[in-house]
Amino acid sequence: MTVDKTHPRAANARTSQKGLSGLIQSVTFNVFKAKGAADNVRVNAMSDGVFAIVITLMVFSLKIPEIAPGHDVAELPQALIKMLPDFAAVFLSFVILGIYWVGHNNVFQHVLRHDRLMLWLNILFLLVVALIPFPAALLIRYGDAQISVVLYAINLILGGVLLDLIWAYATYNSHLMCDSVQPVLIRSFHIRILTGPVIYLLAIGVSFISLLAAKILFGVAIFYYLVPTVQDLLHHEQLSD
Repeated sequence: MTVDKTHPRAANARTSQKGLSGLIQSVTFNVFKAKGAADNVRVNAMSDGVFAIVITLMVFSLKIPEIAPGHDVAELPQALIKMLPDFAAVFLSFVILGIYWVGHNNVFQHVLRHDRLMLWLNILFLLVVALIPFPAALLIRYGDAQISVVLYAINLILGGVLLDLIWAYATYNSHLMCDSVQPVLIRSFHIRILTGPVIYLLAIGVSFISLLAAKILFGVAIFYYLVPTVQDLLHHEQLSD
């Protein structure tokens, strides 16, 4: 007859470890397998609200030139010319925000449910969206400074990566998606979303050689997202099914 000489504390520790391990596995399983809360109305409403507020605040940043009475005819044209960088910054920010809104809208046409992690990924994405006007204004006003180019690129890289994380998390086992999403659409969304961050990352490297070339790459990225592609066709075909 053998006697178990295992110390009670050691046995309790092993039991606790097994219990903790089981809890972690259970939580992980529930996070990635649960269907999530249905109805993204409030998620989309908050997201649209952030986009709308950021765009509105950009317009409010444009101040009417203050000119002394009697000098408006002579000085107003010059004052407006000095404001051209401000108008350019607003225009650039508006276009970038429009690109991200379209991407976010396309993603949530297929994401029908959410959970806590999805909510926080979306909040982080909206944080990056809210910051867009600042690096855009830096790029317009101080375009000859490499730091302006780098900050602009980093901001847009973060936005693209976070949007792709939202898509990747939702499509993991399709637990937050509509049931009819095809694998080819999932892959095409990843390619479409991540192309921008790749271009922006390349622009950072190029900026050490030529700031002009880096800015041209920014223009290439904008053009890429403004022009419809095969991904858009797949997207609309999927929605019509």
